[in-house]
This record gives sequence, C-alpha cells and structure tokens, in this order.
Amino acid sequence: MMFLVVRPCGSSSARIHHHHPTPPRSSRNVVVRCSVSSSVQEKEEKGTELDCSVSFPPIRAAKRVVLVRHGQSTWNAEGRIQGSSNFSVLTKKGESQAETSRQMLIDDHFDACFASPLARSKRTAEIIWGPHHEPIIPDYDFREIDLYSFQGLLKHEGKERFGSAFRQWQVDAANFNIDGHYPVRELWDRARSCWTKILAHDSRSVLVVAHNAVNQALVATAIGLGPEYFRTLLQSNCGVSVLDFIPRSEGGSPHICLNRLNQTPGSPIAGGKSGGREPSKRIILICNGSTQGNTEDVFPFGGDQPLNMLGVIQSYFLI
Repeated sequence: MMFLVVRPCGSSSARIHHHHPTPPRSSRNVVVRCSVSSSVQEKEEKGTELDCSVSFPPIRAAKRVVLVRHGQSTWNAEGRIQGSSNFSVLTKKGESQAETSRQMLIDDHFDACFASPLARSKRTAEIIWGPHHEPIIPDYDFREIDLYSFQGLLKHEGKERFGSAFRQWQVDAANFNIDGHYPVRELWDRARSCWTKILAHDSRSVLVVAHNAVNQALVATAIGLGPEYFRTLLQSNCGVSVLDFIPRSEGGSPHICLNRLNQTPGSPIAGGKSGGREPSKRIILICNGSTQGNTEDVFPFGGDQPLNMLGVIQSYFLI
C-alpha cells in the first residue's frame, strides 16, 4: 500500500510524497507529479519512464467532477461477477450506503448528474440526486466493464470454467483476453470518450454515478495512468472521488487535480477487494491539512501556505 500526500495543484511547488506505513515487501518506485502541467509519470526500478498523459478538449471555466460508485448490489453480496450485466439491484445495505453518500455530498452544488443506466447505479443516482429538479442523464458509456462470458458467474465458477484466463484476469488484467476482447483496454478507451462528454457539458459541477472499474478508468485516464493501474485506484461501494479541471489562459488541455480518491465514511485504508481478490498495491490519496490561506472557494488553489492549528490537528488524526 502507498500513501500519496499532496499539495494543491495550483501551487508552483506542488508535489506528491510517498509514505509507506510499514516497509513494503516489494513495490515499484512510483513517482506521480501533480503540477500545473498536470503531467503524470511512472518511473520503474529499471529507470524507464512512461508518460501516459492524455490531451483533453479546452474548457472555458473551471469544472469539478464528483465520481460515486453504486451501493452494494445483490451480486456484490453473492460474490458474483457483474460486469455490464443488468440483473442485480441494490441491497438494503446498498440503499443505506447511497443515503450516506447523499449526506456526505449535501453541501455540494451540482449542475448535472450523469449515471450508468444499469439498475444498481441508476437507483444509487436517484437516492443521491434526491430533490434536484434537473433530470439524471443516463449514458450507456458509463456502464461497468464488459466481461463477456465471465458475467453472471460466481468467482469459483469462473476459475473452474476458464482456468488460465481467469488467472490472467486476476494477476494481469490489462492483458486479459476473453471472447476475442481485451476488456480493460476497451474500458480505458471508453473512459476517455466519457471525459469528452463531461467536459463538453455546459456545467460547472458534475456528479457521475457509475461503477468500480469504470470509475477507476475515469480517474486513471484523467491523471494519465494506463490500464496497468487497474485495481490500484480501488473504488468502494459509494466511494467518492473528485477531480478538478481548470482552464489554461492560453487554451488547450486543462490543468487537472485529483482532489479526493475513494472517500468513504470509514477509513480509506480499510481492507477491500477488486475483482474477487485483494489488490497487490493500492494508492491512498491524502490531502494536506487546513492551511493559513484556506478559503471556502470551490477550487482552492492558493499556492504554498503553512498549516494552521486545525491542519496540525488533522495531521495527528490522519490514521
């Protein structure tokens, strides 16, 4: 597990620090740079450097995008592979989780809500969107990852029927192939097209209610990470991730800041599974504490500021 401690991206010295609470058994040397150019790079132990930055269409005004995964579904509870099938619905626990997310976001103002039309995410969106008068925008591109013949199987059934293919899905998802498809690569392509729709929409703050894998892909493609990072950016049931897009004065692809990652009422470092297995590595995003120059602005990028007393207290209660 890796902790990323971030400073606001508008700062000229914005950077991300790594913190391992215990010595890692084995890990990559991952360097993520959050800067005004919004470039994200990975540097391997071998010394090679991979630049996965993606160009986005220019925007005229700052935009905040809040991603929420659906609440627990019946197939989540059963341990059944859902993919983009539409046979599961929210459990009572899932509806309760959605209501908790609604309360977490009650002070946020949203202009629009995109949602996957699958029943589990559609119902979650209805609970969170609540009394808003604007209709939810259903979009099939926000559906969960397409898993073809895997869909509907219990985990042990997938292992029994597909053997090596199921093993590859668990340990090398980016290269996993089934029924002539590479599901994770397809998902990354679809996520990029979703960003084009979101950024083109005439709104300042957008809520997106979707699924674990597609929300991972949305976060990853926004900050320039490739499909090899699938399952690293774990999204819990009703977990909230937030990205801020800030226009450039000269035009072109906007600045991008990952503001929150998988925020839940519980601890973000609590155990979790993705695809039926414990992730081999996870990224925990930790924002700096309250600073001297904090304001209530929606997009607080005020540069380097020392922690105020509240920020010091927040740091002590980090974990």
